[in-house]
Amino acid sequence: MLDQGEKPKKPRIPLVAIYPTEGTLYSDNPFFILDAPWVSPAEAAAAEKFQAYVQEPANQKKVLKYGFRPGNPEVPLAAPIVAANGVNPDQPATLLGVPSGKVMVDLLSAWATQRKGARVMLVLDVSGSMGDPADPADPSGPTKLDLAKEAVSNGLGNFKPEDLVGLRIFTTSDDGTPIVTDLSPVAPIGPNREALINQVSTLQPLRGTPLYDVTQQSYNDMLEAYDPELINAVVVLTDGMNDDGTPEDDKKQFAALLADVKLNSEGENSKPVRIFTVAYGTGADPRELRQISEASNATAYQATDATTINQVFAAVVSNF
Repeated sequence: MLDQGEKPKKPRIPLVAIYPTEGTLYSDNPFFILDAPWVSPAEAAAAEKFQAYVQEPANQKKVLKYGFRPGNPEVPLAAPIVAANGVNPDQPATLLGVPSGKVMVDLLSAWATQRKGARVMLVLDVSGSMGDPADPADPSGPTKLDLAKEAVSNGLGNFKPEDLVGLRIFTTSDDGTPIVTDLSPVAPIGPNREALINQVSTLQPLRGTPLYDVTQQSYNDMLEAYDPELINAVVVLTDGMNDDGTPEDDKKQFAALLADVKLNSEGENSKPVRIFTVAYGTGADPRELRQISEASNATAYQATDATTINQVFAAVVSNF
């Protein structure tokens, strides 16, 4: 482990790869060209050309420098997959087959019951722009908030009954003062799930986007009641950049937020509260949101196409 600011040094004991005697399961990525009504002949032909391009020996050799083994058996292994780097090119000698579908389903079921419990604050933007159409080409269609409410409601159904989940919304008053409202405190979701989903369905778009304020406040609240036995996290979904009526202090606010998050995310006495961010639509700043997430060792997500928010939010919730 490196302390904050410490530069990595060459290890005194060389790092070597160990190959399990029981066998190794390869992580591969098969390439398929789908035979489906929505795949045009031109798309299929382009896919075939791409497949041929990827398999060309000259291109297969390019993956070697990144430590990957070529997928084309005609391409021999070479550096950096050599003994000098602690790797045995002749291993693994024993390969494990892909588990059956039933085994995979059983594993997923076991994960749902055995995974670490979660303590999560969901933070939802209800600013005025959330009332804009999710699809600009369909002005009479559902709004961004409509789809976000659906995504959050579906996401709530993926938590275990004993998981602690809270829901917070944020906007501003007419003069830009941040308004943060807790629809539900962080508590076991089992008895509260249906009531919370009903509350979500009533949300309406309001005014501004005090992004920094609500993120800092939510982080502080989760840190104050930190539970080392659980996954502690904040999920922030927003369609805009910080807008709290005082742009002159935005840089200071943002820097302070990042500093606070980094301070508690690293070191022996850390209390990691991960902040997962979702940049929703085209008005959010993915770069800023990514900085917030990375400072807390979490992942930033993007739903630039607002109509994909259901899938994106499901991916976020899969972290818990």
